[in-house]
Amino acid sequence: MDNLNKVRKNFGQRASEYRKSSTHGNPVVLERMIELIKPSSEASALDVATGGGHTAIALATSVQQVVAIDITPEMLTEAKIASRQEGISNITFRVEDVHNLNIPDCQFDIVASRFAVHHFSDVNKALREMCRVLKPGGKFYILDCSVIDGEEFEKEINHIELLRDSSHQFSYSPRLWNQLLKELPLTIEHTSLLKEQYELPLWFDRMETARDSRDKIFQILKNLSAEGKTHYPFGENYITTYRFEILATKN
Repeated sequence: MDNLNKVRKNFGQRASEYRKSSTHGNPVVLERMIELIKPSSEASALDVATGGGHTAIALATSVQQVVAIDITPEMLTEAKIASRQEGISNITFRVEDVHNLNIPDCQFDIVASRFAVHHFSDVNKALREMCRVLKPGGKFYILDCSVIDGEEFEKEINHIELLRDSSHQFSYSPRLWNQLLKELPLTIEHTSLLKEQYELPLWFDRMETARDSRDKIFQILKNLSAEGKTHYPFGENYITTYRFEILATKN
């Protein structure tokens, strides 16, 4: 099964859980995004891999029009439910693959994506497509799972993510993000590595992670180097994680 179909399978059957997710819908994090982007009330925005619609809804309260896309139809159904519940009417929902957007060049003032890049099977192509549909001078915003710089963390933490979710591709460290961003027509305005926690067992339960995979995840964490254990403390009810946030302007 290719990764596109894995994503559709894994998230299609759990779409309602992601609409209700307190992680994805955290109002403090969404407000931070809006404060960074500083959207104009006349702007048009694209939300890539909208999931439960949280990013699209947050943007819709500040801009004129939002197009929210996702590869998983069940996710779009849940996002529509969420937008109706919030009384939002300026979002258009479409099934689209970020790797091959059926959208003309230079259409949007804002292109945003949260908690999605780690699922992109060809990250360079996907990021180029996001830049292609962004207007010159437009805002490019990403928030995604990340890892501490270094081969150990880039390997082992991604192994953990894959054990939990078979559609996981790669969580990029800041140094790897910097390499990706150099290839894009962007001026970087802000980057930040943010330390967070996955709440257990919720993080496992949301993806119905098997018991043996949970045990393997804890074993990997126990086997990290001394430096690794300082970066990735964990307990019965949490695992430490990181996010990378990017705000850029298209050249």
